[in-house]
Amino acid sequence: MIARTLRGSLGAAAVAGLLLSATPAVSAPAASASTPYTLLRGAHFSPDTPGVDVYLTAFSGGTATLWLSKVGYGDVSGYHRVSPGLYAVSMRPHGAAASTPAALSWTLTASPGQAYTAAAVGMNKHLKGIVLRDDLSQPRHGNGSVRVIQAASQAPHVDVTAQGGPSIARDTAFATQTAYATVPAGSWPIVAQSVEKPALQARANVSISAGSIHTVVVLDAPNGRIALHTLLDATGPSTAPVGGVPAGGGAAAGRAVAPSVWLALGVVIAGALVAGTGLALRLGSRRRR
Repeated sequence: MIARTLRGSLGAAAVAGLLLSATPAVSAPAASASTPYTLLRGAHFSPDTPGVDVYLTAFSGGTATLWLSKVGYGDVSGYHRVSPGLYAVSMRPHGAAASTPAALSWTLTASPGQAYTAAAVGMNKHLKGIVLRDDLSQPRHGNGSVRVIQAASQAPHVDVTAQGGPSIARDTAFATQTAYATVPAGSWPIVAQSVEKPALQARANVSISAGSIHTVVVLDAPNGRIALHTLLDATGPSTAPVGGVPAGGGAAAGRAVAPSVWLALGVVIAGALVAGTGLALRLGSRRRR
């Protein structure tokens, strides 16, 4: 599914801000085998990579159908409907012109009726682009589904458990993700614990309704800690959120943001020449010289 990954030199500046969605969070029909579209969202899971702008360019026609601006570590967009087909996902430093060679580029094949998360993961030196298959199919009766994305470099491996309930992830390595685990409906304290440093833990209360699907993201936090952010991937067998999901690790983290304040980012036009986007982009003083 990932045809090419290129290493970008985006630097290690701190990132603040969460501006991801072109629309507020609403419910819309989830993708299924009979739907003619694909659900796609973008994510930034590289702890030491600064803010980026993300372009999604269709190989057929060369039109940029998705634009994510100032995407920082821990940010995840809402799902957007796109036409099935082959796409290039390209990342540029925030504010760089669309004509600037991309610092990181990879491809995805969007199949009809499927849902995906396109994400940059890992430390900047080993940055790579991945495409996660999001399973929005209905969990067993009376249960929800939960998976883990391990994006915390400060905990090389983590265990994630629903306290008093099932284990969700065991010994999950940094920059990897797990399969979906079945968790009975209810309110659960979710605990992530570093395998190497058991005292390094993070907790979050997650309300899991019957038929809901969730992603738990383990992130780096200030002062050597880790944190959990939970995403609601779908509320049931027929609905999935489309629009912004506030899950970021920048200045907006921990603040309730009304849907009305999301900035409309729109659809923009980009060139179809994505083959040359693999040139590494130099920033800072190197670029100025």
